[in-house]
Amino acid sequence: MNFEVKNTYAGLVSTVVIFAVYYLVVSGMYAEGRFAGPEGLALLGKAILALMAGGIAVHIVVLILANIVFAVIQRDPKPSFVVDERDKMIELRGLQVSYYVFGAGYVISMVALAMGMGAFGVFNLLLASCAISAWVEAVLRLVLYHRGF
Repeated sequence: MNFEVKNTYAGLVSTVVIFAVYYLVVSGMYAEGRFAGPEGLALLGKAILALMAGGIAVHIVVLILANIVFAVIQRDPKPSFVVDERDKMIELRGLQVSYYVFGAGYVISMVALAMGMGAFGVFNLLLASCAISAWVEAVLRLVLYHRGF
C-alpha cells in the first residue's frame, strides 16, 4: 500500500471523527437552547473555529498514528514516500469532484437561506457540505487507487 493510499484512509477516518464530534457537541448545545438569542451566532462561530482548530490537530495526529500503525503491520523499515503522476492525477480528480460536491452544497445552502432558513441552519448546511465533499473525495480516491485510474 503506497503512502497516498494510507493517508487517504487516515483522512477518511479523521474527517468522519471530526465532524461526528462537532455535530454531537453542537446538537447537544442546540437541544439545551444555547444558540437561542442574540449571542447564538457568536457561539456558533466559536464552535466552528474550535472545529477548524481541533480538526487540524486531530487530522495530524490521525495521519501520524496511521502511518505508524501501517509501518508496524507491514513491517516496512523504509516506506516509500514517492508521489508519481498517477497519484497526482488521482488527487486532482478527487479534488475536482470534491469542489463540485461542495459547490452543490453551497447552492443548496443559499437556496435554503433565500427560502427563509435561519443562519444557524445555513452555517450547518455549509459545514455538512464541507464534510460530505471531503468524504466523497476520499472515497473516490480510494476507488481510483483500488480499481485503477
